[in-house]
Amino acid sequence: MLNKIKYSIQKFNLNLKDKIVLTEASTGDYRCTAIIAEQAGAKKIYALAKNTSYGNIDDIKSNYIEYFKTNRKSNIKIIESLEEIEDRVDIVTNSGFVRPIDERILKYIHSNSVITLMYEPWEFRSSDIDMDLMYKQGIKVYGTDEHDSRLMTMDYIGITALYLLLDWKITHFSNQRILILGSEEFTEPIERVLVKNGYIAKSTDNYSEKFTDYDYDIFIVAEHKNQKFIIGDRDAYIDKWRLDKNKRVIHICGNVDFDEVEFTHIPNSPAPFGFMSYRTDYVDSMALIDLQTASFKVAEGMVEANRIGLRKTEYKHFIESEYCGLSFEDERYW
Repeated sequence: MLNKIKYSIQKFNLNLKDKIVLTEASTGDYRCTAIIAEQAGAKKIYALAKNTSYGNIDDIKSNYIEYFKTNRKSNIKIIESLEEIEDRVDIVTNSGFVRPIDERILKYIHSNSVITLMYEPWEFRSSDIDMDLMYKQGIKVYGTDEHDSRLMTMDYIGITALYLLLDWKITHFSNQRILILGSEEFTEPIERVLVKNGYIAKSTDNYSEKFTDYDYDIFIVAEHKNQKFIIGDRDAYIDKWRLDKNKRVIHICGNVDFDEVEFTHIPNSPAPFGFMSYRTDYVDSMALIDLQTASFKVAEGMVEANRIGLRKTEYKHFIESEYCGLSFEDERYW
């Protein structure tokens, strides 16, 4: 992982020298976030850990043992509450354990602090950040352009779908008809990857008329915008009771109801709307590392824009043209 992190930092030319960062300490590949900040020169990294279903705080700390062995002077401090922060933080990441980012954070940041989203602004959930409060405080929040040529995040979604099909031992030779349902941002790369590999696949995001073509063999649900139930009871777009035991469903994201169904579906417990059943690092941790590095690059740009006093349209242009960032549509947040 450390070699991948160093490669990603070089690719994005990330420099967080002398910055103080608040992010999360996590299990698995997500432990990379704090390490990226340190390897990019951050002065101190507060990495917040919490007990979750993925692991407790002791499990999280154990994920960093090997790193700390080879980096004995590490500036990463794993904390269990915000009260352990001893400095004013320059950069806050919109990471799981740090959320929600609300009035609690105000005593730990300063007027030029910035918040970076580890995704694009259209994916924003209001429960993540109190945007009105940040606006009033003059704290900038920008997202990450996942279509940046150095990232290829969306391609990884297509590769994930391909991986899952191959895990079922379904290749293009199987002659299975595949329907991909969801937002174009997700369905386009899935369809492109599958068609490129010889599969019979098409996609749709139009749920205005009741679904009738039950001859498809495999359904991939990748809906991140429309909260309509894609597969479920009879009010859903696809009636789950009409999918027999020979059908297969892959859930990436979107509203579905798989209770008591006969067809095969993965995962067994799909993520709720707004969350992903298969995370960025499912196939290759490089996808996640690049995304987190790019998000820090956006933060680097925001700090610089604040330093030189950019405002509104100039600020937005600077972040989007020089730092792979994306603004919200609401001009107040520029």
